[in-house]
Amino acid sequence: MKYNIDNIKVDLQTVGFSESQGLVDQVESELRRVMRFRSDIVATDVYLREDGSNPENNKHVRWRLGIPGKDLFAEGSGATWNASLRDASEKLKRQFVD
Repeated sequence: MKYNIDNIKVDLQTVGFSESQGLVDQVESELRRVMRFRSDIVATDVYLREDGSNPENNKHVRWRLGIPGKDLFAEGSGATWNASLRDASEKLKRQFVD
């Protein structure tokens, strides 16, 4: 699913399931949270995957932020999509260099 948020190209991909509107809203909310710390984001790719082997930590997120220069990348996991998105966004924020 490709769309734009505040002139940022968003590519949201899910592996093995279809995204719900609630999940899209969670991704957008977390992206807006990251945007407060970094204003030069031009694109973002978010890949969501469920792993059936570990039911307590089975939501995995791979997140790339397209910024001028070298892109940023982080992976996160958790028991819920919200927790895994937050894990990945915190790792991205730690990479920000002003």
